[in-house]
Amino acid sequence: MMHALAYAAGGAVAGGLLASTLTVLALRRGYEAPQEKQPEPAAFLPTKARLLMAVEQVVSSLPAASLVLDQDRRLLYASPQAYQQFAESVGSIERHPAFQGALDRLATRSPSRGEEIEEARIVLDVPLQRIVRGFFQKKAFPKNIFASEEDKSEDRRSVLLTFVVLYDVTEAEITERKHADFVAFASHELRTPLAALMGFIETLQGPAADDPDAQKEFLGIMAAQGRRMQRLLDGLLYLSRVQMLEHQRPRGQIRLGELCSRLQGETGILFRQSTATLVVIPPDNPDLCVAGDEDQMLQVLINLVENALKYGVCHSKDSPEAALTITVSCMMAPLGSGWPAGPGVVLSVADNGPGIAARHLPRLTERFYRVPKTSAVVQGSGLGLAIVQHIITRHGGRFVVDSTVGEGTTCKIWLPLGDATAVIKT
Repeated sequence: MMHALAYAAGGAVAGGLLASTLTVLALRRGYEAPQEKQPEPAAFLPTKARLLMAVEQVVSSLPAASLVLDQDRRLLYASPQAYQQFAESVGSIERHPAFQGALDRLATRSPSRGEEIEEARIVLDVPLQRIVRGFFQKKAFPKNIFASEEDKSEDRRSVLLTFVVLYDVTEAEITERKHADFVAFASHELRTPLAALMGFIETLQGPAADDPDAQKEFLGIMAAQGRRMQRLLDGLLYLSRVQMLEHQRPRGQIRLGELCSRLQGETGILFRQSTATLVVIPPDNPDLCVAGDEDQMLQVLINLVENALKYGVCHSKDSPEAALTITVSCMMAPLGSGWPAGPGVVLSVADNGPGIAARHLPRLTERFYRVPKTSAVVQGSGLGLAIVQHIITRHGGRFVVDSTVGEGTTCKIWLPLGDATAVIKT
């Protein structure tokens, strides 16, 4: 009988300790305690538990991602917004050298200077690059304000807390960097044709003012430079429109058979005066479709075909025995071939042109980037593949370029079937 009472008493004490421990852990991690387990009355909670309750009630009501640390730099509380925005990265942020550096700077200040705010720029690389701005403020509170009425005394010691507010500025900084790069590259690309135009204008106004043959030649070059500027501006405007819609998934349906037919019709004029051949292989099922914007995907294929034609024809002039052939095909993505696990379709644009060296492949989708050897021969804006990449990203797809020097280049586009039906019943 005595053993039974001892076990019962021990179980009650252990249960009470476990319940209080879970309550404190829940407060510390920013989660709410289960509704069926009511917390102890505030008057009977220890000072630390009352501190955690006060911190939770205040910080959880803030609209920003917030952290609260004690004087030993231990995380007392992380707001629900912090876990919602940063999830498992909260611990990485807390351990980051920039975060700890801001705490070091705060530690050198006296509590009377607690109104001063310290700032840190935290860059996370795993699992994705994120840039977080943190604002730190240290505040000292009288310890007895967290005690119950019965426990209050003349103890004048203070509780030192550090409040941290976190803001994810990744998108803002990337956008700012893109704008700076855009201005630099655009000004560089426009400067070349403008300089050529100004030079020829000065020549026509001076030495060639009375030379009809020189005037005819220079005016032809000026017209070509003007068209080059026009293509560049058109590309920049189209790229800007594509970027504005990049985060909006298209809601239309693309019949891949019809897309192949439109491509053959739209590119026919490009091959009329060329020795190159375009071969379009539609999907086996003419009703195969994916979710997407048909006009944008048509622009993607046109850009890839134009690239293959421009650079391939340039190479075929040096090797007339090798006739350029561009093949566009569409098929269901084979499983286990490196594409995402979900069902998808692969569009391919392949040519037997000169190919591209492997060191250039990772940079092909950068704005204004052109392969150095061919950029001096083939006039282009360097925006075509950047537009392709943004459109495919909007469609939730993948874009891969495989190339071997001397053998040719293959551009592959993987598009998910998603919620769209693979076959449209007609």
